[in-house]
Amino acid sequence: MEKAYKSRNFIIGFTFITLLLLSLIYSANFANAQYNDETLEINSNFQMLEFADNINTSNSISSIDIPLPSASWNITNIEMNFTDIKLGKEIITIEEEGEDSKTVGYKGDPGYGVQINITVPTEIFGVYIYGVRSGGAPSIPTYIQIHGYNGAEGIPDDNIYGAVPINMTNNFDWYIQTFENPIPLSIGQYYLVMNGTEMNIPIDKTAYDWFFNDSGSINNLNTSKHDGAKWNLEATGEPLLYKLIQRVNESFDPEEINMSAIIDGINYPILNGTEPGTGQLNISKDISPLSEIYNIPIVNNRVPELLFNLSYHIKLQNILDTVWELSIKENLKNTWTMTQNFDRCYSNYSIKFIYPNSWYNLTIYRDIGFGWENITIDIIKDPINYFILLPNNTIIEGADWKITANSPNIQLPLNVQKTKFSAGQEIQFSILSPIPPGNITFRLINSLAYPAQSDVIYVIESIGTEDLLLTYQLPSNPNEGTYKAYIFWNNATDAGVITQEFEITVPFVLDPMLIVIIVSSIALLSIASFTTYKLVKNTKRKHEAYRQSIFNKYMDVLNLDYFIITHKKSGLNLYEQILAGKSIDASLVAGFLEAIRSFGIELTGAGEQSQTIKLEYQDSKILMSEFKSFRILLIMKEKPSQDFLESIKALSYDIDKRYGDIIESFNGNLIPFKDIGELLEQHLQTALIYPLEIIKLDIKLKSDEKSMVNRAKVIMRKKNKDYFTVTSLLSIRKDFDAKEAEIILNLIKKKVFQPKL
Repeated sequence: MEKAYKSRNFIIGFTFITLLLLSLIYSANFANAQYNDETLEINSNFQMLEFADNINTSNSISSIDIPLPSASWNITNIEMNFTDIKLGKEIITIEEEGEDSKTVGYKGDPGYGVQINITVPTEIFGVYIYGVRSGGAPSIPTYIQIHGYNGAEGIPDDNIYGAVPINMTNNFDWYIQTFENPIPLSIGQYYLVMNGTEMNIPIDKTAYDWFFNDSGSINNLNTSKHDGAKWNLEATGEPLLYKLIQRVNESFDPEEINMSAIIDGINYPILNGTEPGTGQLNISKDISPLSEIYNIPIVNNRVPELLFNLSYHIKLQNILDTVWELSIKENLKNTWTMTQNFDRCYSNYSIKFIYPNSWYNLTIYRDIGFGWENITIDIIKDPINYFILLPNNTIIEGADWKITANSPNIQLPLNVQKTKFSAGQEIQFSILSPIPPGNITFRLINSLAYPAQSDVIYVIESIGTEDLLLTYQLPSNPNEGTYKAYIFWNNATDAGVITQEFEITVPFVLDPMLIVIIVSSIALLSIASFTTYKLVKNTKRKHEAYRQSIFNKYMDVLNLDYFIITHKKSGLNLYEQILAGKSIDASLVAGFLEAIRSFGIELTGAGEQSQTIKLEYQDSKILMSEFKSFRILLIMKEKPSQDFLESIKALSYDIDKRYGDIIESFNGNLIPFKDIGELLEQHLQTALIYPLEIIKLDIKLKSDEKSMVNRAKVIMRKKNKDYFTVTSLLSIRKDFDAKEAEIILNLIKKKVFQPKL
């Protein structure tokens, strides 16, 4: 009863305060808001030029690979100096025509040799000989050797400069014989020898036929054979067939061998240097390699490749995209700011920025870990050509850079014919033509200094020859006071802002809502006494309903024996849980209920509408509830309360929300449904059925919760158990106490009481 009187007094007081506040609101005169300076921040892109010099040397190379910082860099100048230009490997044919052969080995002689004439210092990498092998491979190999030359007799001497086991098969062909290491030969005479003197003849029946030119040779070279004891001169002018794989050890002038560099698809001749064997090339040209390695092939008219030493100086250039932040503010010059980290390239690196001619106050800062340092004095600034240059000596690896600049605040002319507007009217004003190309941003701030509308952007792609109308429709109940319009303009290099104020008035009209409130307040006062009576009655009824809902929650879950979820199409059980009693054949019960459901559909034509089937059998109450693609089957001791049926409905919605898609595509896999028990506990409080144990005591509990925990400890101590039941916890009291039951549920929810399974 006391609560009812308090409620009546609250209604009377609330009504009085509401009327007082409304009268104050409608009679107050608001002052104009103090506007904060509105700022428009815009990002703009500008390009800088990076310059770098790559100076390097390479020795004993045949082509040139120039590394670049990235594929976007271009080459603008190439200066190369070549030294020690030598021919690479080449194959020199000494004799290649001839149809007769000399045999070494089985039924032949132990060895044959042919004279080699070296006219310049040469390295021999290998030789080709023309021939064929017969028989199998010998047990002791035959060798291809280079011997010294006995000038007195014109035969090989005993000096062997290099040797390799012979490479020859049973096909007529040229066979390469490669020495393990190049053989350096000075100017003079030598012998190429096929030496089989160590072959085990006649056991080894291997023979090598080495062909020679017995007529018409232009080479007046000696041929010698070994008779088993020594070498003997056999003929002159009938040389055996051979080719030398060699490299002459002398320098060449580039123009002598038509040496050139292929750059950007064009052959550039390399000019002779000041010393023999040197050359130079200097090209000023924009080249875009589009790769991090630029390869320059070197070609000539004599051998596949040359060998040379190289020193080069390559000038590089790159376009670097940078982001600048533009800040536009009323009554202030525009501020442009760029923050960047430059990756230094090579030993000579610089950066050039060509800035718009309207910019001024360019200031350069650098941070090497100690804060921003103004180094404007160290950079090169050209105010005539409008560029700044960050020279090589200012760019430190890992430093951060900041460049700031200002530009004038450019204001567009406005045409404002009216500055006072009332609620519901449209604010209108224009930007006068001609309008320069760029972006126009319109922002309106109301009297409370909040945006009345979001930014509206107009893009002017070419010079506008007509006025641009800007409008804003006032609502029927706007904030009264001074509104301020900001009109920002910007293009890629310039910007500005102009403002215009408008007075917005709202005529005093007694709000219908206020009339309703006044009438309602009088009515409330009139029925306050009656309300008091109703409140007392409702309070008592709500108390009984609350007590009954808690009691129902306990009794329903204690009556629940079995819980099953089945797949509607297949009839398979997705989830089942025994809560009390013994196990039953869930499939048999579900099939029986399905038969009853089908019979009901046949009679009523209900189709696939959601239904609940209730069946009583002996001491059990069986319920089957359908929901979309699954059914819920419950077996209980007593009929459930309406609260319980509502909980089943909420449980069905949550199962469908979490598992609906999985059930629709069900293929027999039950693993995804193993956690349905969590939803069952959440909606039906099944933890009340099981013995409980005390789990968590490290959380903050209310005094009545602490008292309930202590009561549970007393029960466990008396029964000498590490668990207790809800029934035993409540049986201490004679009558069912809804508040205590709610405390137990809260402790289960806080995981202080947990089922002991």
